[in-house]
Amino acid sequence: MNVTISERAKKILRVLANGEALPRAAIEKSINETRINTIRELNRLVELRYVQTSGEARATTYTITDHARIVVLWDIEEYLAEEPDKRHARYTGTEPELFKSVKGIIGTPPPAIENAAHHRRTVGDSVTARKDLERFVIELSWKSSKIEGNTYTLLDTERLIKEAQEASGHAHSEAVMILNHKRAFDYIWTHQKTFRTLTKQGIEEVHELLVKGLDVPVGLRETPVGITGTVYVPPASKVELASYLRDIIDTINNIDQPVEKAMACLVLLPYLQVFADGNKRTSRLVANAVLLAYGYPPLSYRSIDEQAYKGALILFYEQGSLANIRELYLKQLEESASSYFFPIR
Repeated sequence: MNVTISERAKKILRVLANGEALPRAAIEKSINETRINTIRELNRLVELRYVQTSGEARATTYTITDHARIVVLWDIEEYLAEEPDKRHARYTGTEPELFKSVKGIIGTPPPAIENAAHHRRTVGDSVTARKDLERFVIELSWKSSKIEGNTYTLLDTERLIKEAQEASGHAHSEAVMILNHKRAFDYIWTHQKTFRTLTKQGIEEVHELLVKGLDVPVGLRETPVGITGTVYVPPASKVELASYLRDIIDTINNIDQPVEKAMACLVLLPYLQVFADGNKRTSRLVANAVLLAYGYPPLSYRSIDEQAYKGALILFYEQGSLANIRELYLKQLEESASSYFFPIR
């Protein structure tokens, strides 16, 4: 899974991303490379199962494989720079086969993450750990809300959570959103073992805590929704939505690796747009609940680039690619492991 490919190879994959079969000469021209370099990279990509061939000799053509779509990094800025209708999206509706694509995407987590999990399981409570937990809750509540357009600063958020003082010049709903994050995290913190097995009820309880007082309907949505910036359209009917949600919950529960299980929550719940609003927020908190349930550090997302995160989800919706969200997720896990010391619950 941790295969490194050259920038030249990535250019080739972007050229092939729309699924069209192209001869070597056309690829060579598109990436502005020499014949020798293009042949070398194509041979490497074929060996890695990122590209497949058809025909022989001069009639040989190359196409991108499903495997490549899942694991190869995309240039998000370049991808999102195109209008949604011009991106050659592979998927515009829900594809159940993508539910299974998360399994195996992580492999063995980096040592820093495993070490942090081991440390959390074996070291007792401390004043430092309790302070770190408080700091974590503030940073999570701030950044997760900021991703949703909340304009509170980190210092505003700290004052709100510690002193119950709302920032002037901001809508009351922004304070509600932040405090809801704290309440939702408090809930998953005190119910850690509950999330070893994911349930519809558990997901709905987290969502209800996150949207309380924000005029958002709770329970599975009953009307169609669209997602800004993508041609992907989630399932419209409540019956279809409920069926897909059962499939996703089963998929997540059948993943053995906890870090991978949490990433599946982060990706698959917003993919369905289970609720009328608050889907990404819910996926972030549920993913944290799963990490905590297995002794791993949760994520504050404090350093994540919001556009890169949203773009990585769009890449999954439209291309079935998990590479970008995987990279962002693992980076946040490593940062959390090195930035916070969590007490044992």
